[in-house]
Amino acid sequence: MTEQSNTDKAHKDQVFRKLRREILAARLKVTLDEQLKRPTSPTVKKLSAMKLPAIVRTAEVPVVTTNKVDKRAAGGKVHYSAAKQQSRSTRRMAS
Repeated sequence: MTEQSNTDKAHKDQVFRKLRREILAARLKVTLDEQLKRPTSPTVKKLSAMKLPAIVRTAEVPVVTTNKVDKRAAGGKVHYSAAKQQSRSTRRMAS
């Protein structure tokens, strides 16, 4: 892929993430407005009725190593153990 197509794909992914977040926020607002017996604007209702765009995770996701706290603390001391690395070698789609 060229650098331009990578940039376009990154921008497209960013737009879909933003749209997904806005749809979820609209759904929350509609639910809260119903519970609190408040009016909801038609724009928010239309947005909340939209289908969520799919989340696409590519194989290029970096693997992050973190330390997790071992809950088996002995004598008030906290023991840290290195987290297992998980590689993502396949493309996954979730909605």
